[in-house]
Amino acid sequence: MAVVSITRQYGAGAHGIGKMVADRLGFQLIDREILDLVAKQAGVNVSKIKELEHQAGDRLAAFISEMISSASMLRYPAGLAGDLDEQEYRLVLKRVILGLAARGRAVIIGRGAHLILKDHPGAICIYLVAEEKDRVANLMSRQNLDRGKAEKVALREEKKRLVFLDGFGIHDPTDPLIYHAIINTSLVDWEAAADLICRLVEADTREGG
Repeated sequence: MAVVSITRQYGAGAHGIGKMVADRLGFQLIDREILDLVAKQAGVNVSKIKELEHQAGDRLAAFISEMISSASMLRYPAGLAGDLDEQEYRLVLKRVILGLAARGRAVIIGRGAHLILKDHPGAICIYLVAEEKDRVANLMSRQNLDRGKAEKVALREEKKRLVFLDGFGIHDPTDPLIYHAIINTSLVDWEAAADLICRLVEADTREGG
């Protein structure tokens, strides 16, 4: 079954576009807002996750949907305790993402899913980019920030994102060949970007991918 991974430059519109794709395809959108649910299901202290997010360099939010909340994949690997360090947390994150991919019909935003799923036959991996001025404008609009704050957030979060992805040690996250499509949302509006992603998923499904 298909699963869509959307990685992005911070502020390029991944959540908005991902929601459009999920709504149109009837998929579940997997993003940061279910952090508390995952922490509860996996037995991880939320404050520890937030600390790891800061240390690792990105919103290292673990996530899972209610439909797989009882799945065995969420059980800790042998030797893992409830108070995770960064390496152990990455291991849990990988297991969760692989479990989501096995069930399919999900749109996963960030979290290194495109690296974890790069060899998964049902994964459609998308990279959203945009000019800095447009990413800053998105942050100003959607997070109610002034320009100076938005510029600092865009720069800081983009650096953190790349550090986090590099920490997986799986593949060069900047390699364009690991993506099905790279979409510049400075040139392509969100509706058109969502249309393109949906068409890729539908084509892959028809071909039995």
